[in-house]
Amino acid sequence: MDSPFLYFAVGMAACIIGTVPFGPINLTVVKTTIDYDAQRGTKVALAASFVEVGMALIAICFGFVISAFLETNAILKLIIAIVFIGLSIVVFARKTDPKLKRQKNDQQSFFKKGLLIASVNPQVVPFWIFALTAIDQTFNFNYSGLYQVAFLAGIFVGKFTALYVFVIASGYLKTHLQESGLLVNRLLAVILLFIGVTQGWTAVTALV
Repeated sequence: MDSPFLYFAVGMAACIIGTVPFGPINLTVVKTTIDYDAQRGTKVALAASFVEVGMALIAICFGFVISAFLETNAILKLIIAIVFIGLSIVVFARKTDPKLKRQKNDQQSFFKKGLLIASVNPQVVPFWIFALTAIDQTFNFNYSGLYQVAFLAGIFVGKFTALYVFVIASGYLKTHLQESGLLVNRLLAVILLFIGVTQGWTAVTALV
């Protein structure tokens, strides 16, 4: 018999598995922790965790409709591509400054940064559509009421836990702040550029 704890555990496990591979959000968490501190990296992780819950809920309710819309809407893909290419240029060109003075609105701006990076990631909803399909083949879940709440809570805890591990792991890089910050900048820029170019290519091929 299904139990809320099972829904929670499966949601948490699926989200951790999806977060471990390097992507724009976990690299942003690493970069923020290196350039500033763990508290600001945690703010980015917290924001991304909220977005992940929203994306998963969208996938549960409208996943296949949205997936079909994204596949057929070349203009939206082109917009997403431009956003990611623009972000990659900004990240690549920005100089790492670990001693940057903290401002009073830093906490709010880093939370918004996490919201932005996580929200424009085109891979999240398709990931959850795939994950939900795989989960349903094993558990035949019914995402309603308390079960849905437990599943979404597991996703939030899983996302935040996985990203917080990146916050902790970033600590050892601070022994060489300038070098590690530059490396993370370049890696993050490459990943953002790759996503942007991929989305742009699919948009152009759809328009031609």
